[in-house]
Amino acid sequence: MARHKLILKLFCFSLILLIGGCAALLKKERTFSKNGLTISFRSLNFLDDVEQIKFIYPIIISEKSIRNHLLSIYHQDITTPRRPKPLFSQSTATELAPLFRTVMKKVKPGKYLNFKYHDAGGLTEGQVFATAKKLHWRILKINGIVHSNDPLRLKRPTWKLYRMNGQYYQILQTGGFKKVIKNRITANINLPFPKQRLSSRSRKNSSP
Repeated sequence: MARHKLILKLFCFSLILLIGGCAALLKKERTFSKNGLTISFRSLNFLDDVEQIKFIYPIIISEKSIRNHLLSIYHQDITTPRRPKPLFSQSTATELAPLFRTVMKKVKPGKYLNFKYHDAGGLTEGQVFATAKKLHWRILKINGIVHSNDPLRLKRPTWKLYRMNGQYYQILQTGGFKKVIKNRITANINLPFPKQRLSSRSRKNSSP
């Protein structure tokens, strides 16, 4: 009888811990919104392929550096290859950088940033976190189109991020094989203004 009571108590205790853990995962995270951009904190439990990553909290970065990061994110259509296009215009990057900087300073251990940006082209969504002197960008959706990393390749992606100077793709190693994830880029936190932007701006200024 005493043994049954002990088992019952252990079961109830485990159930309480399970319910508490689920409640923590389902708890609504604080969000920040401005200029069509919404950023929220998410639990690292929702991130994949981060077992070997050592996160940095909070993320201390200048507004200028964040703007440079936003201006350095380019994407390219895979189905009908064309010239890479910037994810954000210069004016949009200038508008969004202050909110990114504010929220990055508030991120706490166990969290990463999930962002959603709405404009005329549709919804762009991504994830941001930091490691030692690095900023990681995972773009999930561009203009409403989701990037597929289906390991069975039943659904192929229709776009990819275009790697700029100072950026590199995430590489996964499984069973001796390497897989390049082309919707995930990493760069130095203090990323300079992208040269491609400078060249395009000079061409525009020199045109009649």
